[in-house]
Amino acid sequence: MPLLWLSAAALSGIALGVLLRLPPVGWLAGGLLAALLALVERRALPGWRTYHRLRRRLPLPLGVLLAALLLGGLRSSLAQPAFEPGDLAYHNDLGKAELTGWIAADPDRRESATLLTVQIETLRPADGDAARAVSGKALLRLAAGGDWHYGQRVRVWGTPLTAPHEAGFSYRDYLARRGIHTYLMYPAVEALPGQRGSPLMSAIYDLRRHAYVTLNRIFPQPEAALLAGILLGLERDLPADLERAFQDTGSAHIIAISGFNMTVLSALFLTLFGRLLPRGWAALSAVAAIAFYTLLVGANPAVIRAAVMGGLAVFGRLVGRSSAGLTPLAFSAAVMCLFNPLLPWDASFQLSFTATLGLILYAEPLQRGFEGWAARRLPPLWARRLSAPVSEYLLFTLAAQVTTLPVVLALFGRLSLSALLANPLVLPVQPLVMQLSGLALLAGMLYAPLGQALGWLAYPFAAYTLRVVEALAVQPGGVLDLGTIGGGFALGAYALLFGLTALVRQPERVRPLLKPALLLAGAGLVCLLVWEGALRRPDGRLHLVLLPLPESSAVLLRTPGGSQVLIGGGEHANSLASALGREAGLFRRQLDGVIIPTRRAAQLQGLPAALERLPARRAYWAVEPPGGRIGSRIADSLARSGAETLRLGSAQTLQLDEGVTLRVAAEDGERAALLLGWGELRVLLPNGIPAATLRRVQPSLHGAVLLLNADDLKNSRLADWQAFDPPLVLQPGAALDDAGVVSSARHGRIELISDGRQVWLGGESE
Repeated sequence: MPLLWLSAAALSGIALGVLLRLPPVGWLAGGLLAALLALVERRALPGWRTYHRLRRRLPLPLGVLLAALLLGGLRSSLAQPAFEPGDLAYHNDLGKAELTGWIAADPDRRESATLLTVQIETLRPADGDAARAVSGKALLRLAAGGDWHYGQRVRVWGTPLTAPHEAGFSYRDYLARRGIHTYLMYPAVEALPGQRGSPLMSAIYDLRRHAYVTLNRIFPQPEAALLAGILLGLERDLPADLERAFQDTGSAHIIAISGFNMTVLSALFLTLFGRLLPRGWAALSAVAAIAFYTLLVGANPAVIRAAVMGGLAVFGRLVGRSSAGLTPLAFSAAVMCLFNPLLPWDASFQLSFTATLGLILYAEPLQRGFEGWAARRLPPLWARRLSAPVSEYLLFTLAAQVTTLPVVLALFGRLSLSALLANPLVLPVQPLVMQLSGLALLAGMLYAPLGQALGWLAYPFAAYTLRVVEALAVQPGGVLDLGTIGGGFALGAYALLFGLTALVRQPERVRPLLKPALLLAGAGLVCLLVWEGALRRPDGRLHLVLLPLPESSAVLLRTPGGSQVLIGGGEHANSLASALGREAGLFRRQLDGVIIPTRRAAQLQGLPAALERLPARRAYWAVEPPGGRIGSRIADSLARSGAETLRLGSAQTLQLDEGVTLRVAAEDGERAALLLGWGELRVLLPNGIPAATLRRVQPSLHGAVLLLNADDLKNSRLADWQAFDPPLVLQPGAALDDAGVVSSARHGRIELISDGRQVWLGGESE
């Protein structure tokens, strides 16, 4: 128990270190004070009643826990990069340079590119004379192919860059978790004489490459691609549609090396060595084999955590204690995060940790519950026999899915319903897949005909796995696409889940705190949140919302995939921000983009403040940004929110979503007409460009839905616009006394919905 609390305190400190960004001296001073508190804690004054009540509830002195927390924060603070001239990343984005170094990892050979991780030793700028010594790793993206290997010395010509950072996915942070802060796109690379690196790692990578070649000689594709992921950690050969099928059926964990694989291997190694060696040596040999296999398959965070847990399980069996508890999980996570404080933000680490947590918390209670249910309906012998397979292949999978679900929804926004069927169908054969294919691989590396013969035994089970996943992936309704949910939902879901767990396990402590009114309020809040998320999830249709704002042309576009894009602006920030907030809802606190089609200050006046309250990830100017005060305010607002600002040229088509395009139909320097396309639907937003001008430069606009603002009706008569033969004319702002125009001033909020062929229109009032 003390180790569990220390590990939890250290992990909390690491998370706080990233969030608070305090200097190292602050964490160190706090840690020293906490250590001093731990020393004098036993002599605390008798009058400190609150302190003593708190102390009785803790298994360790409060000072010790605070010291662990603050030292975790110190470790996190020290890991934050602060680059100096001797660091490679200091020279990012400064132009071309010549670099020398050596390949520090096994080359990642993919279908369309080869990725090399290079340890850089020297750098010579293109405009400099002498090379300078630098240190740091760089990721090189090269064309597919090439005869590259670990330890090879290379010379590189290219531009060191900082990897891109976007709100949806930060490649910069992803590389930083691997200790890489520099990125080069398709540089020129030349092999140099000499060899660097570890001879042991070189031998391991050579063995992995030989195993990969042997595997492809024994098994056909795509079975070989599946087994390369399961046995060697190489997930690069699966076709895109098959990879998506594993994701849609919630069975992608089968491909990757995970705790399931390590559990099978740990038991296999322990059984094998236990027959050949004494008990202690057998355990040490099993741990050594697990460590070697971890290096062989790439040692990513999920593999390392599974290996640590597997090693603890081996020693737990040796001393007669179970290792399947919270303490080993927390300890292994704390050790890994102390080595790499950025791991808590790694998706594979989060999924691996939460899956193991689910097994620890819920696997045994689910198994006991099923055994009790079966014992009341079946003979005891049949109940015991049925309990083992049902628990292993259904209930344990359900336990892991319960705790990984909030992370999956927060990261990917997709809920797999077919996982409840896919996992019970494919998991029972996975031990045979691993053992038979692994045996065939080992035999094939020694004697090819023997490996081929054993491969025939393993092939049916690998083929069965693929066919089941493919068959379930094409079933309609197997996946719900929920769009962007965010980390707040995950935290709330875990609070609810663990609260219910505490209620079930310790009802005598929790039940007095639960008043009927509180339960009803909580149930109502949960229902509200669920309906809020369900009603706003993507439905595969295009939604165009005319915001009910007087004298404003603001339109909110919601794409079939769930992206939200604001087109235009408004004069009053409060009204614009309020309308956008109502549309975005509780879980969406950011726009995916904003399109600015005008330089007029009256239409942009409220945009800066509105974008500070609901930031945008990207901003596209369809005209040249204005100067003066309004231009600088918008630029400052976008910069503070970290938005990427781009210019949308007249010949450029912007892809807002799959099949949804936006382009500039015409521009006069002050404003730009926009044409939105989705299937057979076209929507024209003139934004003040006269009808005669559009007919001259864009004669193919007939039949498009028109969205006219006040300027459009000042510069051209309604009859001129109706000459385009539009099926529908919409107008935000002031109402027109015309039966052919649908105005937000008359009808309030107006929403146009389309599947690309048909159009539905709704308003608040008629």
